[in-house]
Amino acid sequence: MRFGFTKTALLIGAAAMLTPATASAQVNLDAAQSDVRVFQGTVDGEAATFEVTVPAGSIMQIDVLSTSDLDPIVTVTDAATGDVIAEDDDGGDNLNSRVRIRGEEGRRIVISVNSFDATWVEEGETYGGSFDLRLATSTYTAPVTRTVTYGSRETGTVQGEPDLFTFTAQAGDMIEVALLSEGELDPYLELRDADGETINMDDDGGNGLNSLLTHVFEEAGTYTIAAMGYGESTGDYTLRVRERRTAMAQLPLQMIGLNDEATGELSSPWMEDGMRPSSILYQLSPAALATIRSGAGQITIRMNAAEGGDPDFGSDIDPFVELGFDTPLGFAVATSDDDGSGTLNAMLPVDLGLLADHPGLLDMMRIRVTGLGGSAGAYTLTITEGMEERVENVMGDEYSIPAPPVPMVMPAD
Repeated sequence: MRFGFTKTALLIGAAAMLTPATASAQVNLDAAQSDVRVFQGTVDGEAATFEVTVPAGSIMQIDVLSTSDLDPIVTVTDAATGDVIAEDDDGGDNLNSRVRIRGEEGRRIVISVNSFDATWVEEGETYGGSFDLRLATSTYTAPVTRTVTYGSRETGTVQGEPDLFTFTAQAGDMIEVALLSEGELDPYLELRDADGETINMDDDGGNGLNSLLTHVFEEAGTYTIAAMGYGESTGDYTLRVRERRTAMAQLPLQMIGLNDEATGELSSPWMEDGMRPSSILYQLSPAALATIRSGAGQITIRMNAAEGGDPDFGSDIDPFVELGFDTPLGFAVATSDDDGSGTLNAMLPVDLGLLADHPGLLDMMRIRVTGLGGSAGAYTLTITEGMEERVENVMGDEYSIPAPPVPMVMPAD
């Protein structure tokens, strides 16, 4: 193991010392009077290790900045017990590593820097590279727990420790929380019970990297919302609690008639629960089936995004509608539409008269509604008599041309 050390800046003052764990050399920083220190090191076939004291009442940010092809990994352990305090691979910029360590009452830690390649290296192979070890210490300020309720909007900055919010709920209440950031923070949300146990969590359930968490409480009590950054990300945020809404379970199979309007709300596939599925099936009412069997089978199916949706809470659905059949092997798609209305709303004109002489197929026919690409939000579904002219966008251009009605593909008898 070899090390090269260059003191390019000094960190928070008095009582801090940094030495390589091999004790082959010592750099005494007892007289340091700055906020930042940078040391140079090298991984050469094994981890490079350092020891440092984190002063009481402070928090130390440790950055490992590659100055070569090294993809660094950092592990921090308690020098007295050997317990792992933190570890990170790519929590800093690009492939660099970053962790934050609280000084508590003052603690000595061991910083181990290794290469990601060490995980895969075979006997006889070499790995390593040079890096800068950057230590920045600042005064630790414990986050103040705030109280939120329906309709609350709070702002803050994640600096390593989670920001905490309490919410009082009754059994059956539903809460929807959005954690939003336009900066470096990758928002991450946790919902904890009175014992501090995590009962729900979310990373990227909202738009982009934003978090969106929905939960229905089984028991009354005071719960904690933890707003933090994914990995070691930090930055400004806005936390929103949506206005109270009643939790209503949506049946996976519903009925709709001609000239009827159905409403619903869809979740993304990775966020769905008993209240908001990611797709819903509809079957035609007996009256609608009778009309089609009589020969009046031309219809237009429209799925529109509901107006007034809040994009912070996933209300950015791009409607997608499919017509198919419920078979023992699952839903078999016959035809579908995304933007047939000329907007993001779906419009599917189809002639069901082709099925008039196939009552079994009519009984099996289903309409499935989803959000394209996992988009979510409220929608309306209507079925009207007659076939409206469908519009097809050309290569995403603002100009559109009419498209022919979508033909119904008849299954073989």
